[in-house]
Amino acid sequence: MEKQLSKRQIIENYILEEIKNGDLKVGDQIPGEIELAEKFGFGRQTVHNCLRDLANRGVLERTPGRGSFVSGKPVNRNIANKMSFTDDMRSIGMEPGSSLLEFRLSKASDFPMIADLLQLSEEEKLYYIVRLRTGNGTPIALQYLYTPYKYIGDIDLGTLSGSFDKYMENKGIQVEGFVTKLKAIEGNEKQLELLQVKSKALLKSLSVRYIDGKIPVQCTESLYRSDLFEYTFSSF
Repeated sequence: MEKQLSKRQIIENYILEEIKNGDLKVGDQIPGEIELAEKFGFGRQTVHNCLRDLANRGVLERTPGRGSFVSGKPVNRNIANKMSFTDDMRSIGMEPGSSLLEFRLSKASDFPMIADLLQLSEEEKLYYIVRLRTGNGTPIALQYLYTPYKYIGDIDLGTLSGSFDKYMENKGIQVEGFVTKLKAIEGNEKQLELLQVKSKALLKSLSVRYIDGKIPVQCTESLYRSDLFEYTFSSF
């Protein structure tokens, strides 16, 4: 038997769907509490609580006396958590997207620094995958992904439109450790054009993920728009 949604879930799903399909964009004002209460036939307090929760999650910005607006706050990732880009987007109510820009199977010798990180000999094969990652259609990051052929085997290109982490899990590969390094860089002309930014400042994340905490199985270099992405470091 299908579980019945609560009143707050119904309102939340409606707002998130409006954002997902583009009817509500960053900066747009959403319908007011009275209008939403009348639309769904729910009490105003229920609507108020739902909007408050969405604001606490960063989906909305609430301005006293003006109303609630679709948030333009950066995507925030806690460095202590292993979350994929897809998880990041969905955690703030945005629809993740991916455009495949380049895909090839290469010798590890073509990428000596990456080969060293992945502990590969020069003759071993690795996949080189470049994707533009988006949230609600807005470019967020350029992602350069490297993974050894010996662990992944043949890749179905259709899977590259979603989470590669989920694809690895479906292949029976369980990541149990990661190391991430962050660095501020200047993007080149092509990167800035793809990300649709004028400022050259980008946040570079280089992350290596491991099987059993010791076998490197994936290296991902991500270039994030500094105006739309931030990291949080916490002891909790």
